[in-house]
Amino acid sequence: MRFKISIVLLIVAATVSAQEFLQYMVVRKGARYYNALPGENIVESRPVQSQASEGNYATTEYRYYRGTFPKKNYPQAIYAFPFKAKERILIDPHTIHFKQSERTENYISFAKENNDTVYAMRGGVACLTGDKKGVVINHVDETFAVYYHMFKALVTPGDAVEVGQPIGLVRGENVYVGFVYLDEQYFKQKELATEYPYTHFVPQIWDGTQYVQYEKVTTVVVPKLTDEIITQDMSKSQKKRYFKHKK
Repeated sequence: MRFKISIVLLIVAATVSAQEFLQYMVVRKGARYYNALPGENIVESRPVQSQASEGNYATTEYRYYRGTFPKKNYPQAIYAFPFKAKERILIDPHTIHFKQSERTENYISFAKENNDTVYAMRGGVACLTGDKKGVVINHVDETFAVYYHMFKALVTPGDAVEVGQPIGLVRGENVYVGFVYLDEQYFKQKELATEYPYTHFVPQIWDGTQYVQYEKVTTVVVPKLTDEIITQDMSKSQKKRYFKHKK
């Protein structure tokens, strides 16, 4: 992603790759947020002569944060298991407490055999990641699922991913998945976030009879995908085509 910004501004931010495929939240210190779409964007453009009348913008500070603030206060989507239907898997939820903080980090490990296929728990867009063997998926509600501890990724950044689609291969005996969203509460009075600005959450997973937020080690048999899970992230036209094709 590339940004065109007036030369009177001093940009202090992490580099955003021109290869990125998701939205970014751009924050200017003491001012407003900018929702930067994938591709070429104009974050802010001011003519040089406006500097004297509108203040000194030479010290304005910007930062970029992956994703944007979800419209809902808390993600309410439904997730599938990351393995084929009828397979028996062991689910192990983990909670890690941030040092010197009341915040927690949540992720789930799923026990499987080495080189078994990992499937997307929700649809979305594959994003860039520092680990080419891992996969990060940005969902339509601006949450992320991070799949790691994999032997190989089967999708590339920019790919549209559907729930139940193969996305990687297990390394060892477990695959780990974390769930996060960019949290507006860590941006006080529109200042730049001073700490890790993402909140981890425990997803609702369909177990075949109900939606479960797993809090202890459990063995389950993976159920089939339902129409609700398959279509939850689709547009109206996509849903119409899906049900028409199904008939």
